Amino acid sequence: MTIESPSAPPGLRERKKRETARAIEVAAVELAAEQSLSEATIEAISARADVTSRTFFNYYASKEDAVLGVSRAFPRSQFLELTQRHGRSIVETLLDGVVQELGSIELGTADFQAKKRHVLLENPHLLARDFQTMGDIEAELVAVTRRLLDEEGVVPPGERDDRAWAVVTLMGAVLRLAMQRWSRDSGSGAPVADHIAAAFRALRAVARDA
Repeated sequence: MTIESPSAPPGLRERKKRETARAIEVAAVELAAEQSLSEATIEAISARADVTSRTFFNYYASKEDAVLGVSRAFPRSQFLELTQRHGRSIVETLLDGVVQELGSIELGTADFQAKKRHVLLENPHLLARDFQTMGDIEAELVAVTRRLLDEEGVVPPGERDDRAWAVVTLMGAVLRLAMQRWSRDSGSGAPVADHIAAAFRALRAVARDA
């Protein structure tokens, strides 16, 4: 399987915006991990990120959004717009879309991700919001998968709902394994797309041998 790499890098202005958003997110996570979310004020987060409080609010509606990386400056991708291209399977089409989305996200180091998980676990309301976001994305992916199955017309209509959920469940497993690989190998600089492709090959081999 070939996973398509993200599209061309964004322009200078877009990169600067993403760097600023990232600096604020990192500052929010680090302060919340060092102290607590309640003690990590917007003023302190802004100071650590070397921005003004006004700039903070240009990017995030709250410190909770900053910890989660939910920036008002960058709308979430709409996977419903995905279309299947000639020679690509539905799974490949969806994974290509996910890779394009991940290509615009700076994941940071494994240590940063560990800090972020710690903050989420210490703040159940943030964890619940994170799960809700993931649930919304999952539902969106199921809807687009069902549409692609309808357009393809290969799977019998009565089986398409189950197949759509099976495809999205497989994608979730691929991404979890890819993130585990990335966490172990975060110093190599290998693109996320490479980890996703390797994870897909590994899971396909397990399924074939089962």
